[in-house]
Amino acid sequence: MHNKILVPIDLLEDTLNPQIIKHVEELAKLSSPEIHFLSVIPSAELFFGIEVTILPESHKNSAERSTLALRALEEVIKDIKVPDDKIVCKVGIGSAKDEILSYAEDIDASLIVIGSHRPSTSTYLLGSTASTIVRHAKTSVLVIR
Repeated sequence: MHNKILVPIDLLEDTLNPQIIKHVEELAKLSSPEIHFLSVIPSAELFFGIEVTILPESHKNSAERSTLALRALEEVIKDIKVPDDKIVCKVGIGSAKDEILSYAEDIDASLIVIGSHRPSTSTYLLGSTASTIVRHAKTSVLVIR
């Protein structure tokens, strides 16, 4: 059915991630796909804007931030019931929307499984990132709430 599934994980979303993982486990039972977990951290420039020049060096180091994010991602998925050889973990830096869509194309994902926060009036039905992914992905998208 699906050979590569991309699963973006928001490291700050404690309540939605277990629901996403349950769905991924069920999907993995169907066809033993390769599961790509992706967490995206904002670049210092994106997050802090032009004030980045006054930040301490420790906050500018993308490699250090990526390593910490990768450890956190591995912690989130540590109990998943999917064989280790079917799991790939990656951390992207930049805009979550852009990184997710780009990585989905890079790996030729057959499905994106993404969580969506409770909607507000500004996002109406889906969260802003999930909404953008649904609109612009070139593959199927499963939105988990």
